[in-house]
Amino acid sequence: MHAVESTGVLTVVLAVLAMVAVLVVPGLPTVLALRLRPLTAAAALAPTSLSLIAITAEIGHQARIPWSVLSPVVLGLLLGAALIPLGRRLTPHPTAVGTADAAADDAGLSTDPHPASARRPFFSRPRGLALAVLGGLALGGGTVLVRALMMMGSIDAISQSYDNVFHLNAVRHILRAGDGSAWVVGGMTALPGEAAYYPSLWHQAVSLGVQLSGQEIILVSNVMMLLVSAVVWPLGLMALVRTTTACGPFGLFAAGGLAGMTAAFPQSLMSWGIVLPYLLSVALMPLVVMVVAHIAGLAERRLRTSQLLVLAPLILLSAALAHPQGVFVGIALGLPILGWAALVRARDLVLRAPDSWRRFWPLALLTLVAAVVSRQIWLVARPPQSSAVWRPNATLTQAIGQVGSLSPNATPAWVPLGVVMLLCLIAVLLLTTSRWLVASWLGAAALSVATRATPPGDLRYLLTGNWYSDNYRISALVPVVAIPLLAVGIDVIGRRLLRLLTDRRPRISAGSTVAGRLVGPIVGLLAVLGVLTLSLSSPATAVNENYLEADWRSTVLLSPDERALLEQLPDVVPEDAVIATNAWNGSSLAYAISDRPVLNTFMGFEAEPEVHLLNGRLDEAQTNPEVCDAAEDLDVEYALDFGPQELHGRSASYTGLNEISETEAAEVVLQVGDAKLLRMLPCRGTDGSMTS
Repeated sequence: MHAVESTGVLTVVLAVLAMVAVLVVPGLPTVLALRLRPLTAAAALAPTSLSLIAITAEIGHQARIPWSVLSPVVLGLLLGAALIPLGRRLTPHPTAVGTADAAADDAGLSTDPHPASARRPFFSRPRGLALAVLGGLALGGGTVLVRALMMMGSIDAISQSYDNVFHLNAVRHILRAGDGSAWVVGGMTALPGEAAYYPSLWHQAVSLGVQLSGQEIILVSNVMMLLVSAVVWPLGLMALVRTTTACGPFGLFAAGGLAGMTAAFPQSLMSWGIVLPYLLSVALMPLVVMVVAHIAGLAERRLRTSQLLVLAPLILLSAALAHPQGVFVGIALGLPILGWAALVRARDLVLRAPDSWRRFWPLALLTLVAAVVSRQIWLVARPPQSSAVWRPNATLTQAIGQVGSLSPNATPAWVPLGVVMLLCLIAVLLLTTSRWLVASWLGAAALSVATRATPPGDLRYLLTGNWYSDNYRISALVPVVAIPLLAVGIDVIGRRLLRLLTDRRPRISAGSTVAGRLVGPIVGLLAVLGVLTLSLSSPATAVNENYLEADWRSTVLLSPDERALLEQLPDVVPEDAVIATNAWNGSSLAYAISDRPVLNTFMGFEAEPEVHLLNGRLDEAQTNPEVCDAAEDLDVEYALDFGPQELHGRSASYTGLNEISETEAAEVVLQVGDAKLLRMLPCRGTDGSMTS
């Protein structure tokens, strides 16, 4: 397969195994101690592990413990051991045969008109449930994986995007510092000694994967991105549907199988930006919605209170630490759920249902407090209005059609899929008790319509400024709840249709019972494949994929020759020699790729005056003693000349590097194509002496 041609199969396997270990092993003791159902346990592993990684990064920073995977593993063992007494008091969840049969019938997986007297349907048994989950994961995760690799071109490709320079270099910064603290990562682009916070959970996890596998940062970062998108995301969707709705195996399969149906998420965030920390946060959002639904008392298959008390903070913490905008996403998706639950309890109060007051007032108080706190966070923690620079790109009517048909940003609406979405919304509202999903979907849909259609101004800033009014980031919210809605809707529609067919057909003979039982699974599989095909064949998908591929397959940031030169640098440049680079033309990726310190790690940074002097006038080192002094003080021994072409149409930003190969300030020591590595020549400083 072309996706692995540029790197060995063994190296990919090692990177995958290492990242799986990072996302699973730290959280495994805790999850096992809680005695969760298998699907919920599998989905909870990644956020639990990630929370432990973030916590130990800061503990290690304060205690001066070298950064390694041992820290989160040890903390995970301690937490798991502390929870063992709690787990022993938790008896297994009851699974009555009658209840399981009813769930299978409701899911449309049994076509027997007399289920009470028949043998228990296969798909209501543990093996059947496992098959539905694995099938959903294989279909949904496989769709995400194939689409992503087609977009990337190779599993070790480099995203030719602005933020990728920071993300790759930040992983190297952690490894060289031996410290995974978020303040250490933030300090990479700050003045020496001035720590700054940066959401670093992504970089912390990838750095551990690099340590364990011994593979390159680019490969491990891409593997992390693919695992989060193709495994963590579908598992979260299925766990949400399993624990909060009455869906059976059919609904679980649909939730997982549709995980890759729209490029709005995760594919768009695998290219746009590239905003990898936000991608991680949104991928964890189905579990955040699951937690909120449990807190609101709306979940059909509820976690035990003790399990929820442990899982809730770990899940919420991981989503928030992955990216601060995850807090705003949680508000947008979760607050409508609490509001819906409060209205349901208020209705019970009006109808004078038993214990209605006792159930109403705690939830009403919680909703009120959550609304007040959310308002403060929304207004105080948002970026300044000057940073909300993205503009609308659709009319109001167009935006409603795009959001209703799950079209990614700046792509046309697709009426057939919009009709399916509308039918599922109606089915969920009229035929299920999972109506709260509609409330959450409306919150996400309203924001997505606003960012696509609201003109610049105070209203746009109020609604979308928390995401810089970035259309891609906000459009990614809709699939978090839309896919579970589709799964529940397809499930209940299929159930009703099969019941209708069952009631009208004659009683089947014993010889045809097996064939009768296969009708439901076959219809369910065809329904999910039909919706998936409808989405993937839409005009929106074609437009979006052509756009996203450009961010991976262009050479505007780093050409093949430039990458080849960077991969050869360790053979030429000493470990501690600083290289003068320009982040805008990709040469600063020498930090991540070559493991050599660079003068500029990212496009935006704060630095001493000497750094700015060298950026502008390094080519004058032979004729300007001040430049010579600055180069010696900062240990700049080499420079990279990657030509004038830069990202975003810029050209020759750092004039000190543009003509350095044409001057006598440095000599070319390595060249691949037009990419050049130069060694600085001795020069005379302000004290009149020659540098070495």
